[in-house]
Amino acid sequence: MSTAVARRLPDIRSLGLTAGVAIAATAVFLLVSRALVDDAYITMAYARNLAFHLHWGLIADETANSATSPLNVIALGAITAVVRDGVVAVGVLFVGSAVLAARWLAELAVATELGRALPVVAVGSLLVNPLLLSTVGLEPYLTAALWAGLLRYGVARRPVAFGVVAGLSVLARPDMVVVVVVVALVLRPGWVRAVGAALAVTLPWYVFSWFVLGSALPDTLLMKANAAWESFGFWNGPLLYLEIFPAVTALAFLPVLVGLAALAGLLVVRLRVAWTPWQRAAAAAGLGAVGHYGAYCLLHTAPYHWYYAPLIVGTTLCAAIVAVRARWVVVAAAGLACAALVVDLQHGVPWTRAAISTNWATATEYELMGTDLHRIVGRGRIIGAIEAREQAPGLGAALLRLNNLHLDRDQPPRPVEYRLRYQAHKAPSAPEQWPVDHWVDGPGRIVLER
Repeated sequence: MSTAVARRLPDIRSLGLTAGVAIAATAVFLLVSRALVDDAYITMAYARNLAFHLHWGLIADETANSATSPLNVIALGAITAVVRDGVVAVGVLFVGSAVLAARWLAELAVATELGRALPVVAVGSLLVNPLLLSTVGLEPYLTAALWAGLLRYGVARRPVAFGVVAGLSVLARPDMVVVVVVVALVLRPGWVRAVGAALAVTLPWYVFSWFVLGSALPDTLLMKANAAWESFGFWNGPLLYLEIFPAVTALAFLPVLVGLAALAGLLVVRLRVAWTPWQRAAAAAGLGAVGHYGAYCLLHTAPYHWYYAPLIVGTTLCAAIVAVRARWVVVAAAGLACAALVVDLQHGVPWTRAAISTNWATATEYELMGTDLHRIVGRGRIIGAIEAREQAPGLGAALLRLNNLHLDRDQPPRPVEYRLRYQAHKAPSAPEQWPVDHWVDGPGRIVLER
């Protein structure tokens, strides 16, 4: 083989990987694009207002700070300004995130002398995971790509690049700071320059948010703490989903069990010898997932299914790295991915509802309700909840008061003139009520009360 041909092969492989991942991600998006969860449409509303009016808020008349992922909104807003359609923008960002994750994982594989199968195994597993697919439109796939970047630049000891990706990760989800810190502790990319780069990326947004939007962190932060559902909190939430969606939940969380087993093996190895670069990368992914899960358990967060995305992403990356290193395990990983794909396809082609959903209704049913309720506009009542939390003793309340130092508290909430109430039975034919398919109860109805 000539030298010129040898140099050309990596470029051909890179193009082939990019094209293959882009095609696969596009096919997956077409499968799920009609079954996006309601929070995805909230994000699209923010992105639409940003794209067309340079306005930050869910509705055009009022500024709000309830978007959990500023980076997701900004990216979708930029894409929406070009493609002029929110769902198409979600698809473009979804495909772009998958391609970016594959590229960074391919570079990680070269840096750690792993096989070229790493991006295929890891991204392929993420693209067929039914829980992750039930979050499309939100930020899990974007954060998965950034997680791959953290591993890639952390292993390479490139502190500035690591810091930039870390800053973007925190903008993608503030709680990703837990993952960033854990990964940095394991990979040690160089703290001073990494922190400086991360602050350069994040501070402009958080300063703007603090002064202009009224709080540095999103208002939805209040909804996460101490919000468990009766007997189900974040720590045992998967058992609830296993009871209601047994097949898809089992396949969604099986990579978690595999990743935790791989992490346990790595920790045992660390007791005897120092980790090699690929072992450090795998351990960083797994420990980041465990750290995020532990933090949410301590917060007593509600078990919304998309909150488990970091746990699944981190353990999947850990398992994929170990599987590629032990080459024969790749066959088992491929079998697991095929099983998940079969379950995904059995859920419908295309999906009409997410495989794992905690919505009161399907996307089509919400669309019908939204069209009928278009004339009704109500202002959020978050300020009262914020002020109640600020009165509590302790450091948490003090930090919350600091976070909301510039919040405009003078605007009284609009009076509540209407209320939507769910009833767990099939709707008769009548005005101002809509039939829905509840994720637990089945057929029911949403009734508008005056």
